[in-house]
Amino acid sequence: MKAPKTLHENSDTTKLVRFYDGVDGLKTGYTKDAGYCLTATAKKDGMRIIAVVMGEPDSKTRNKEVSEMLDYSFAQYKVENLLNNKSSLGKYEVDKGNQKYVNIIPKSDATILRKKGEKTGSATYEVKLKDLKAPIKKGDVVGQLKIKENGKLVRTVDLTTSQDVKKANIGELYLRYMKDIFTADVTA
Repeated sequence: MKAPKTLHENSDTTKLVRFYDGVDGLKTGYTKDAGYCLTATAKKDGMRIIAVVMGEPDSKTRNKEVSEMLDYSFAQYKVENLLNNKSSLGKYEVDKGNQKYVNIIPKSDATILRKKGEKTGSATYEVKLKDLKAPIKKGDVVGQLKIKENGKLVRTVDLTTSQDVKKANIGELYLRYMKDIFTADVTA
């Protein structure tokens, strides 16, 4: 008894997952109008590639085309990590917080896609914060990091705090106020 075509299709597709290093997801399909189709994702060296082919004559050609697209992408491009999600972008004052200052960090890694061998430009960033008013939970979006290369905006990353900041009670605020008054007099 001959196996149904759908089972054969699945075995061809699982070859891509088993034999192409980094492939971690895919979706196959076939219709008369669209032909053999495949969407695959692969991740290597911190870079995720999504390859899509449609209208291929058979599953073997479909898999070959996706493999070639992934090979080309991984050979030609790389991800440069500028900041990770633990990089402190400075301490900023929190209005009415139980702590006066909190570190601001990127919510996710700040990366730039580059062509391999390409001369790297000068990347700069600008921190744009909302008003920091307690309470703030770690993970709350408190602003954005604008990454520019050669003066051109190339990426925007959400910012958060490195820890929770609770709202200060009246006693904490009073003690902080008194400390600020006495510290200001000493330094004046």
